[in-house]
Amino acid sequence: MVKYIRGALLQGFEVDRDSSVPIYRQIETFLRRLILDGTLQSSRKLPSTRELASELGVSRITVKSVYEQLIAEGYLDARTGSGTFVTKGLNLETAPKIEFPTKRCNTPDIIIPDQAVPILSSKASVRHGETAPFRPGVPGLDFFPVKIWMKYLLEATQKGTRQNLSYGNIVGNEALRVSIANHLMEARGMQVDPSEIVITSGAQQAFVLIAFVLLNRGDTVWYENPGHIAGRDVMQIMGANVAPVPIDDEGIDLHFAAQKHPKPKVIFTTPSHQQPLGITMSLARRLDLLKYARENNTYIIEDDYDSEFRYRGRPLPALSALDSERRVFYVGTFSKSMFAAMRLGYIVVPPGLSEAFAQAKTLLGQSSSAVVEQAMSDFMDDGRFNEHIRKTRRIYRERRDVLFECLSKDCASFITPQPTDAGMHMLAWLSPNSDDRAAHHALLKRGIESLPLSVYSLTFSDPPALVLGFSGANENRIPGLVRRISQTLGK
Repeated sequence: MVKYIRGALLQGFEVDRDSSVPIYRQIETFLRRLILDGTLQSSRKLPSTRELASELGVSRITVKSVYEQLIAEGYLDARTGSGTFVTKGLNLETAPKIEFPTKRCNTPDIIIPDQAVPILSSKASVRHGETAPFRPGVPGLDFFPVKIWMKYLLEATQKGTRQNLSYGNIVGNEALRVSIANHLMEARGMQVDPSEIVITSGAQQAFVLIAFVLLNRGDTVWYENPGHIAGRDVMQIMGANVAPVPIDDEGIDLHFAAQKHPKPKVIFTTPSHQQPLGITMSLARRLDLLKYARENNTYIIEDDYDSEFRYRGRPLPALSALDSERRVFYVGTFSKSMFAAMRLGYIVVPPGLSEAFAQAKTLLGQSSSAVVEQAMSDFMDDGRFNEHIRKTRRIYRERRDVLFECLSKDCASFITPQPTDAGMHMLAWLSPNSDDRAAHHALLKRGIESLPLSVYSLTFSDPPALVLGFSGANENRIPGLVRRISQTLGK
């Protein structure tokens, strides 16, 4: 057993070198638990990387990686010349329990019902067919391993008694739910029982199911503003009072919401990479959000739409990983990490709600394919998914860098690109008096897609900006495309 450095810091912990869990993750999990349960108190100084590495019998590089990750997550604070300390001022009243991991003719006049009228005004429009460069949320398909994927599809079609050619399990293929649970443990720090995972046809079906099961007409939903368009609109259509909440430097502004809006039934948030502003919610704000949900009997929808693509350090643990009260509905999708036509996503629901979601899915449409579900499970279990994510992350980082450099050089007089460490898009801030919708339409006529920042907002006046997706644009084409943007908007 490792002795405590001037106390009891490491008492009861030793590295398990036979575990399938990497050493760095064992140490990270242990230190998080010490901080969250109050053993390591605010502003407490930690041993140096050299001292801790010596005590644990691991390399200094491993400990340095652990400290850097916990600093990125907000648990620790590095002070030049002084050392590494537990972050000051964390609200740890609702510390989660963290354990080690073990989608022409005459017709009669039709009167649309009142509840369906909002559908006509939804801004969640999609231009189907071939995509143009810089459309946000479009994955890079030019390097997707089509031949390998087809092999898995064929095997899933032929598997066993060909049960995958039937409707399949209403909550989703059991093997896929296990694969997703394993992936969430490794990539997002979540302890998930596969029975609590419901497979959907994408994130949008997940939002529809959550609204259908949880919301009554008139219920208040605190919703990030600017925020995800289609999720917001479906909740309005369900009759909810969607209350817009601004974003500050730490994420959704809970103080503003509590002062201005009624108590919510649901809070919608994108904590890992706010859609569309790109803010990563701080650890302190995450803990405050979970505390508020517990004290006010509120549920949280965590939309984790592009969390795989973080370009500095490892992906941060999900908000759900801190949720000891099980009030978070975690929504994930393969439309961003694989391809949209797959029509595959999932919800992690609180215990006891899987049956309600299964029945809702039956009524509203099953949508996802049992063949695709089986193929995706095998693709994940064979390591192909992680391999694809690593390659994708590298390519997206290059595309991001090229787009930022070209915008900074060719469009500097009227566009200010915002650096981003994550995701599939960047914000391009326009001159203060610009009209981002007019700019969007002008570029669309020239074969370049974008989204105006203003369409993401219900209220408040954000400065004008364009949301430019870099993930689907080949890096060799980006310089020419940016010159086209300059010719169009720089007149």
